[in-house]
Amino acid sequence: PIKSSAASDVYKRQPKYHYDQMEKATRLKLRDEFLRRSGMSLITFYDKLRKDSFKPLERELYENIFIIQQN
Repeated sequence: PIKSSAASDVYKRQPKYHYDQMEKATRLKLRDEFLRRSGMSLITFYDKLRKDSFKPLERELYENIFIIQQN
């Protein structure tokens, strides 16, 4: 449980927060696009998503696909 609003704001910027907020069909479509474009395996994607451990170029691709295309 996150108590402070500052900690909450940081959490909301994490990729997993955005991923969890999407409808399942949208989330899976965008996930598949990310995997296709990055060459990353499904297991690695979910591991990096959970740990927020994307490398800078992976993070940029994630943001381009999940945040920009979602709008």
